[in-house]
Amino acid sequence: MTHGIYMGGSYDHVVNNHVHHIAKSATCTSAGGSAIGVDSYYKGVWNDVVGNTVNDIGPAGCKYIQGIYVSTSGTVKDNLVYRVGEAAIHLWHDANHVKIINNTVTSSHYGIIVGGGNFYNSSTGDDYTIVNNNIVYDNTYGISEQGVTGTHNSYSNNLLYQNSGYNISLKNGLTAKGTVSSNPLFVGYSRTATTPNYHLTSSSPAIGRGTSVGINPTDIEDKPRNATTGYDIGAYQH
Repeated sequence: MTHGIYMGGSYDHVVNNHVHHIAKSATCTSAGGSAIGVDSYYKGVWNDVVGNTVNDIGPAGCKYIQGIYVSTSGTVKDNLVYRVGEAAIHLWHDANHVKIINNTVTSSHYGIIVGGGNFYNSSTGDDYTIVNNNIVYDNTYGISEQGVTGTHNSYSNNLLYQNSGYNISLKNGLTAKGTVSSNPLFVGYSRTATTPNYHLTSSSPAIGRGTSVGINPTDIEDKPRNATTGYDIGAYQH
C-alpha cells in the first residue's frame, strides 16, 4: 500500500488523523504515493488537511512518496509531519492558493515543497500560496520552490533551522519575512524515537513569534491560539 488517505473531490476535510508507516518497504516508482493525498485530477478544489500527525512514510531516497501531497487549492494547517522519505508537505500539479500554516515538519528529505508541474488541468503554476508560522527543522532541505511558481507566494514568520542542504530557496526574486533562525527547543526531539515530543519548551524561540495571518483559532490539540498569549510557530501552542 502506498496511500493512506486519498481525496479527489472538492471541499473535503481530513482532520485529526494519525497516518503512519505507509509504504516503508514499497518499490519506488513514479506511480508514487502519500500519507494524505489531495488530488486535482478530477478538478477538485478547496480541500483542507488540518490537525493530523503523519510519520514514517516511504523508503529513504524515494522522491515519489510524500507525507501530505496537495495538487489543488486549500489549506494545510496545524499538522505534525516527520520522517518522510521525500517531502513532508509537497504542493505539485495544479496546486495554487494554498495556505500552509502552523505545521511542524522535521526529519525528512524536504520540509515543504511549493511548486507546480506535470499539470492536469492548468499550466499557470503555483501562485498565491501563503506559508506562515511553520517549524521546518532538521531536514535535508527546508522550504523549496520548484517547477512553475508565481510572484504572489508569500513566506512569513517561519522557524527554519538545521536543514543541512539549505533552509529556504525561493524563485522570482521572492524573499521570506520574519524568519526565526534558531533551534525550536522541543520537549523531546529525536530522529529515531518511536514517540518524539514536539511540544515547545518554555524557552523555545517559536513562542509568540508567529503572525495571525491565516491561522486557525486552535492548535493540533485544540488548544486556543490568541493574541493575549502570543501566536506561536508550529503545530503546538505552548
